[in-house]
Amino acid sequence: MDYSGGYALVLTLHLLSVAFLVGPAAVAAATSTRHVRAGRAEALRDAGRTTRLYTLATVLTVVLGSAMVGLGDLGGQWSMGQAWISASYALWFVAVALTLVLVVPAQAKAADALEAGQDPGSQVGRIAAGAGLALLAWTAIVVLMVFKPGA
Repeated sequence: MDYSGGYALVLTLHLLSVAFLVGPAAVAAATSTRHVRAGRAEALRDAGRTTRLYTLATVLTVVLGSAMVGLGDLGGQWSMGQAWISASYALWFVAVALTLVLVVPAQAKAADALEAGQDPGSQVGRIAAGAGLALLAWTAIVVLMVFKPGA
């Protein structure tokens, strides 16, 4: 495929959105257990806000990826029916759901517990498990994007 013109611009923006949106969401989620263990409730709240905001912002990454598929489809290169593309969408949904449904609420509950002088114990496991599984999903998406199995 020719990586020039509009496709090259969208590809560049897509890769930048991965670096500057997906990256911070994954890091904030994965490192927030350190704040819990250190008893830093305010830092944990900041990590929770960062996790939530950047995870929601990954919609831009999906929009740009979809634009690349559309532009690639014009040249007969990509289509929404390709398994690696469908799997990437499914994995994105899994990563976002894990993060927003499991990690972010656990971050908030752990911060509440710390501020109340209570043990946030079980929340650490929820944060670590959710963030770890989401990170695996993000990683699998990158592998699919690089190797494009079946394309």
